[in-house]
Amino acid sequence: MQGFKHFFPVPPIRSAELTLRGIGVQEHMEPCIIDRPTGTGDYLLMLFYDEVWVAAEGKPARQLRNTLMIWTPGIRQYYGDREHSYNHTWIHCDGRIIKSLLGSTGLPRNKPFVMPDPAVMERCLLAVHEELMRHARPDATIVRNLLENWLRETARAISRDQGEREAIPPAFLAVRRFIESEYPEPIRLPDLARRANLSVPHFCAEFKRLFGTPAIDYLIRQRMHQAGYLLNDRNLRIKEVARRVGYADLYYFSRLFRKHYGVSPRAFRTPSRRADSA
Repeated sequence: MQGFKHFFPVPPIRSAELTLRGIGVQEHMEPCIIDRPTGTGDYLLMLFYDEVWVAAEGKPARQLRNTLMIWTPGIRQYYGDREHSYNHTWIHCDGRIIKSLLGSTGLPRNKPFVMPDPAVMERCLLAVHEELMRHARPDATIVRNLLENWLRETARAISRDQGEREAIPPAFLAVRRFIESEYPEPIRLPDLARRANLSVPHFCAEFKRLFGTPAIDYLIRQRMHQAGYLLNDRNLRIKEVARRVGYADLYYFSRLFRKHYGVSPRAFRTPSRRADSA
C-alpha cells in the first residue's frame, strides 16, 4: 500500500459531537523527532509500524513495532526516531463522541500499547477517508460507526482480563484478512482451508471456535455490510451493487440481504431517498 496523509483545511465533519481534522495511512517519515509540548488541541491516535521513541508520562522510551498511542488534548506529543525512517497511521479528531468512545472502551490513553492486528486500524481509516472524500455531505453516523467498531475491536483484541482468551493463530488472521479484502471474488471453503493448511472440517471447526461464526457466514456478513454501504450511492443500480459484492444472481443477493437486514435492498435505500428530497 502506498501511504498518504490528508489534513482538511475545512473539516468535512465538524461539530461539538465529532470533528475530523486529518487522516494518514502508512505515511512514511524521514528520520526525525516530533515534539509538541502541549499537543495539537485534539485527540491524536497514532499507530507505529516500526520501533520509535514515544514519550509517555513525560519520559521518552523506545517502543515496540505496532505500538498504538492515544494522546488526549493538551498532552505532550513526542514521537519518532532521529536515526531511522518509520511509517505510521494516524487520525486527528475531537468531540464528545470520541471522548465517550474512548471512555466506554477503556482503551489506554497517553500510554503506549501494542496492537495485535494493525490492519484493523488501517481498514477503519481507509473506510472513513473514502466516506469523507466520495460524498459532498459525508454521513457523520457512518463515520461514527466505523470509529466505534474499530475502537471496540481494538479494546477486545488487547483485553487481558479474560483468562480464557487465546491469541488468534497468524494463519487464521491471514484468512480473515483475505475474506475482508477479497470478498467480491468467488471464495470456497476448500480455498480457505488450504490457506490455513488444514482439512475443510478441521478448518471450519477452528474458524468458528476462534471467531464465533462459520467462515461462510463471516464472508456473507462482510458482503452484506459492504452492500449496505454501496446502496448509499444512488447512482449504483441494485444489480451492480450485487455484482460488486460477489453475486451475479440478483434474486439470491436480495434474499441474503433481506435475511441480514430485515428489509429488501430497495427498501433499505428508501430512508436516504426521503432525506435527500426533504
